[in-house]
Amino acid sequence: MGDQVEIRGYVELRTTFADENVARTIVIRYIVVNVSFAYNLLLGQASLNMLRVVASTAHMRIRLPSDEGGVITIKADQKMTRKCHENSLKNRRRTYSRCSGMERIG
Repeated sequence: MGDQVEIRGYVELRTTFADENVARTIVIRYIVVNVSFAYNLLLGQASLNMLRVVASTAHMRIRLPSDEGGVITIKADQKMTRKCHENSLKNRRRTYSRCSGMERIG
C-alpha cells in the first residue's frame, strides 16, 4: 500500500495558464497536503478536462485553447524537471534518516 498523506485543507485560486502570446485564467480548487514532493502542484483530470488540455508526455508539453481563440502551449524543461526530481529524492533521504534516528553525514 502507498503512504498516507495528511490533507491540510482546500483553497480555490485563480490560476493563469499562459505562453508568450495568449493567456487563460480559471478558478481551480486545490487540495493542500503536508508532504515533501518534487512538484509544486498536480492538476487533476477534472481541471485538465475543464481546460480542454491536450497533453503530450513524450514532448513534455500541454496545449489548451485561450479565451481569445488562440492556442496556449506550455512546455516543460527536461533538465529542470530532472533536477527537481533529484532534489526531492535527496530531501526524502534526509527525512528518512532523521526518522530512523541516524544522523546525516556530509
